[in-house]
Amino acid sequence: MNPEFPTSSPLGPLARDRFRKAGLVASLALVLASGVAAPATAAARSITDQPKAAAGHTGDHCKPAHHHKSRVTEGGGKGDCKGPTGPTGPKGPKGDKGATGATGPKGPTGATGPQGNQGATGATGAQGATGATGPAGPTGATGPCAEIDGFQDQQVYEVRGAVSGTITYAGIRDVRPGEDHTMRWTDLSTLTGYPNGGTNGFACGVSVNEHSQGGTALAGIKYDVITTTGLVFETICTESHAANTPASLTCPGPWTALNSPEPGNSNN
Repeated sequence: MNPEFPTSSPLGPLARDRFRKAGLVASLALVLASGVAAPATAAARSITDQPKAAAGHTGDHCKPAHHHKSRVTEGGGKGDCKGPTGPTGPKGPKGDKGATGATGPKGPTGATGPQGNQGATGATGAQGATGATGPAGPTGATGPCAEIDGFQDQQVYEVRGAVSGTITYAGIRDVRPGEDHTMRWTDLSTLTGYPNGGTNGFACGVSVNEHSQGGTALAGIKYDVITTTGLVFETICTESHAANTPASLTCPGPWTALNSPEPGNSNN
């Protein structure tokens, strides 16, 4: 048996201490019998008094004056007293991360926040591709017409016919020596029957022609116009060139509608 770890005794610490002291007293008795009385007696008395002195220091037998471990405690046994609390051990390693829990239910929708400030205007985008050409539009109304015609006869005068806008003019100029050679115009659009819009249209082309007045000295000048609706109208003016008087025209009217040219006409 290892003396460092004796078998635990069923006796408590106080009984064991008394047992040891009783053995010590018996040994001293033997010494006294041998004749060494004085010193041994003093020693025995001193040892006998020690438990009393120790017991007088405290009423708790678990806290002796001299802190020492009993042989039972040192040998791993269990005594009646609890020893002091030892120091806190080091912190253990961090455990593994637990599994992710299930997703909780969706919370209620929060209130709409205030409207933010308007952002800055973005940069202008690139120009798009040219679109396809659209269909041709309808033909617009005929614009203002402009035309002129004329002739000269016998080195005395020359005549003109002119259309400007919606007005038809008759002109004559005396070309004889000594005259002023000024072109004098007469407005024919004021005469009765002049085509001035509606179903007749507007005068757009003009022609001028001279003809005889049936054996008289006066010459007749014919003016014909064609309108924007394809109709033809005519009026006749009279020319006069007396001596020492500039040549002039007299145009009493009216305008008369003639047969109009149409597709398929053949001397009809």
